[in-house]
Amino acid sequence: MNKLLNAGRRLLSYVLPLTRRVASVHSGTLRVTLWRGHKVLDTAHANYSYGTLQRVLRYGLLFAPAHPAGPVLLLGLGGGSVVPTLRQERGVTGPITAVELDPVVIRVAAEEFGIETGPGLHIVCADAFVWVRTAPAAAFELVVVDLFLDLELPAGLGDGAFWRHLLRLTRPGGWVLCNLLTSAELWPEGQPLSGFLEQLGFEVKDVEVEQFNRLLILRKAGD
Repeated sequence: MNKLLNAGRRLLSYVLPLTRRVASVHSGTLRVTLWRGHKVLDTAHANYSYGTLQRVLRYGLLFAPAHPAGPVLLLGLGGGSVVPTLRQERGVTGPITAVELDPVVIRVAAEEFGIETGPGLHIVCADAFVWVRTAPAAAFELVVVDLFLDLELPAGLGDGAFWRHLLRLTRPGGWVLCNLLTSAELWPEGQPLSGFLEQLGFEVKDVEVEQFNRLLILRKAGD
């Protein structure tokens, strides 16, 4: 019966968009919309997964050729669209750890997109800025940072300690891909973010994409 209902909804979506709304303390109202057979996750002002965001991160990953068997850390899960991008398009076979603040987002990712803890994917409900403090050193080949609350960037991205923890938990020669906004100015310890990161020991590539998004592609010095 569920298969028939899902098939009927998919067919109907070619006529009109079908939207499910879910309330979240952290993200406001989440909207899961099925339109022309394709499902996306949005907030009031931003795409959280399977739309613009997936295109942005897909593009950024072209510049971060991490070893496919290496462990990956996702800070911010959303609906989890980066997981199939990594697995199916980038050939990543290593374990993925995802840290997501919002338990409602984690539930929606599982219910609507089939993204849940299982073989090769471990999802942690936690504040990423707290979680990184105790993460093991040199544990990850690739780190993807996508820490939005609706269309706002959390203040922790302007904290120099957060970036030091990212440097510590990234393997030598590993990569960090960070999704930011072109309008956001971050000055950790009174320095422009790119300059601060270079002083820490990252190689920095700064790219504007999709009009509003700014990608930082960082490589830790090493092999």
